[in-house]
Amino acid sequence: MRHPTYKHLEARLRLGAFSLGQWAQIAIAGVAAALFGVYVSPFPTSLTVFVSIVCAGLPVAVSYGAMGLEFSVGEFAAAAWRYWREPRRYLAGPGATGSGYLVQTRAPSPAAMSAQTPQPTERVLWDV
Repeated sequence: MRHPTYKHLEARLRLGAFSLGQWAQIAIAGVAAALFGVYVSPFPTSLTVFVSIVCAGLPVAVSYGAMGLEFSVGEFAAAAWRYWREPRRYLAGPGATGSGYLVQTRAPSPAAMSAQTPQPTERVLWDV
């Protein structure tokens, strides 16, 4: 049995329902929404408010939704960035020939077949 008092010592620090990283995301999203709404947006006021809230709040919503999963949005974004930055150059043609097992199609001779099969007097361990 595990005492619940010690369980919270292993958990991340939280203020309310959010971790410190999520509070930082909320603050950055609020600043980005305000900057877009005041200085950048060419749209009318109602559309500017909608676009700034949705665009700035979408990463925070995804992060909060994935909080209980074994999935990290930051690691996924870093992996996607590494994938897009890798050069993908392939040589023309079918590529190198594969190496592996060589399958022979000839059937074994009847003498070899009788030598391989156990006689009725022999007891094989897995046939018991």
